[in-house]
Amino acid sequence: TDHVVVAYGIIPDSSLAEASGISVDKEHGGFLVNEQFEACPNLWVAGDAAAFLDPQLGRRRVEHHDHAIVSGRLAGENMTGADKSYSHQSMFWSDLGPDVGYEAIGICDSKLPTVGVFAKATETDTPRAVVTESNEPDRSKSEEKAADTSVKSTTINNNTATSSDESQDYGKGIIFYLREEKIVGMVLWNVFNRMNIARRVLKEGKSYDDLTEVAKLFNI
Repeated sequence: TDHVVVAYGIIPDSSLAEASGISVDKEHGGFLVNEQFEACPNLWVAGDAAAFLDPQLGRRRVEHHDHAIVSGRLAGENMTGADKSYSHQSMFWSDLGPDVGYEAIGICDSKLPTVGVFAKATETDTPRAVVTESNEPDRSKSEEKAADTSVKSTTINNNTATSSDESQDYGKGIIFYLREEKIVGMVLWNVFNRMNIARRVLKEGKSYDDLTEVAKLFNI
């Protein structure tokens, strides 16, 4: 017998909030929380149930593992009086096999305009290679380690391949998602351990005339 599995997303259960008079986000769903992930005095909400204010991207709700771990830890610390604000820009990732994978960050919405910059991939530009080198299958953890050991400078390398070469391959690249001409999201296609650069680009919130120059920061 054939079976079909349809995964179309989730809807946060806000019935507790509605019954208790706690504010919910009508646009994004979930409990409205402050910078400490507190929904109301002595009640903290984290993970994909929380609609939080992203310092760079505005209020949003994120349904990814990295966000759940970091926001849950922060909420737990604030329960003990830490009074910490959330500043983490979470990432998400998927391996589509041993040779193809991606890492992404920010708002990657199909309704937004995109610009892609690609280059020819090498044997090291695969999920298999990055897991072998880092010995860590969880990409959010390997990204944390790479933040201290990978590219330490974002100086543009003029020798990097760009999209102007018509004969180039499309084995790896960066897809930029734009809102009001500013980068609000990025998909790193077969480009790994560069989230520290992606977070910096999002934090700067600049408009760019030529996104191939921004792609060079990732040394693709």
